Amino acid sequence: MLLQSIAVGPARSTLVASAPSERLEDEPMPPLKSIAIVRSKRTAAPDVRSPHADTWENPAMTVALSRPVRRTPGAPSHMYRVGDRLRMNGGGQSLQRVSSTCRVLSLLPYEGHGALLYRVRSEAESFERIVAEADLAR
Repeated sequence: MLLQSIAVGPARSTLVASAPSERLEDEPMPPLKSIAIVRSKRTAAPDVRSPHADTWENPAMTVALSRPVRRTPGAPSHMYRVGDRLRMNGGGQSLQRVSSTCRVLSLLPYEGHGALLYRVRSEAESFERIVAEADLAR
């Protein structure tokens, strides 16, 4: 677009745009450039599944699809069952507990770390507790 200056009053000028068609007719546009990426031409060999579960083998290259599957050990199993009468050791961290017999009410699920937990009810207390397996004995 061409701009032309027109004088309007003393020491004032205004810019006015000329018609856009004048610009297109005056100068031709430069030729367009290609932005395509040129790749070397290789003959594609068929992909062959490797004996390893995480790679595909191609005679030209080997590509890892993902990292190998991590093998995790299974969750440990509880030593005691629901309804067992056990001896609860004294101690505890937040609330002190007395050493007494208790009955297992439920097995709590393993959380991936720490000790196995049980919900127990002691004969010496009027409420239920969550106790670690290490604090219980037959």
